[in-house]
Amino acid sequence: IKAETGRATDDELSVEIADEGLCDRYVARIVRNVKVGPSPDWMVKRLNALGVRPHNNIVDITNYVMMAYGQPLHCFDADMIDGRKVVVRTLPEGTKFQTLDGEEHTLSDRDLMICNENEPMCLAGVFGGKGSGTYDSTCHVLLESAYFHPSWVRKSARRHGISTDASFRFERGVDPAGQLYALKVAAKLVKELAGGEIAMDIKDVDAGNTPRSFE
Repeated sequence: IKAETGRATDDELSVEIADEGLCDRYVARIVRNVKVGPSPDWMVKRLNALGVRPHNNIVDITNYVMMAYGQPLHCFDADMIDGRKVVVRTLPEGTKFQTLDGEEHTLSDRDLMICNENEPMCLAGVFGGKGSGTYDSTCHVLLESAYFHPSWVRKSARRHGISTDASFRFERGVDPAGQLYALKVAAKLVKELAGGEIAMDIKDVDAGNTPRSFE
């Protein structure tokens, strides 16, 4: 299942899809030495025109790319990923999970999660967890671009009463060939707007049935 492209870097980080069939593809890339701050005026104006509230340059880039290409993205502080490992998996029924808004949720064993080595970081395709985002102190970011099974995202969003721009798109099915292109666009914008250095290594994990026509 694991197919990685590019050259290894000092930012070596593993990606694993533990529950096949729920996530067809997970692509990630690290951008080092970013400077988190306000977005430029042109991006703020475009996001406002689309009804998207600006946060900071990194988060705004992921939202901008999502609105432009239809592919939701997520950004992590790479230094906060325990064990340097990202695992896409389900967790035992009853596991507690706190989202970015501070709300605590009780997970079903049918909620797909993005986890580090020790704990869940995100409710896949729906909402990030506490400590999973980017902050003023963030130096290195991990950009995520994935294809999650639409019905699993829809049921998780309804189960927990959460509706986001990302879940809206995943529930309806994103382009199964668009993950890598959106990731590359986002990484390029992070370099341009946040002064980052793009790592050569792209973590690209899929189940072997993802079309690659747009890459």
